Amino acid sequence: MVRKSEVSLPRRSMLEVVATLGAVAALGVRPALGATEQGVVGAWTLSSFLIDEGKESEKPRFGLNPVGYLLYTDSGRMSAVLAGTHRALLEPPPSKVNEQCAASVADFLAYAGKYEIKGDRVFHHVEVSVFTSLVGTTLERRFKLEGDTLTIRTLPPEIWGTSSVLIWKRA
Repeated sequence: MVRKSEVSLPRRSMLEVVATLGAVAALGVRPALGATEQGVVGAWTLSSFLIDEGKESEKPRFGLNPVGYLLYTDSGRMSAVLAGTHRALLEPPPSKVNEQCAASVADFLAYAGKYEIKGDRVFHHVEVSVFTSLVGTTLERRFKLEGDTLTIRTLPPEIWGTSSVLIWKRA
């Protein structure tokens, strides 16, 4: 039980604080993000996408000049779109579905959903993807943030069966 002499705020100020907290909760405002989470929030452009085959051998997954965006919002949503610049032509809607789609999607990846950060890991909870088999899965990634460079290393299970290292620059 709190006695009047122990209350440091006047009743009116205390009611204002309680009302503010109630309004914040009602609006669904998230608590402040940690330094690492805040650091990844924003748009990133893909600089390189390498298949990690050990220190002696890394090769480009989508060719020498891949393109892509990785978006992290402060509300816990993410989206990734990556592609090789040399992809086969795919006309909308595809007239030769099997041939055109297979050739074009071979160097393309897109997915989106919620994300969460725990230490040096980011977890992408896939809600929509060009590869429907990824929907409902969680992709675990190790990441390192240095200035305007975000390095992400894929961890098993891998989309293509091998580990990859992706270098992103703040857009």
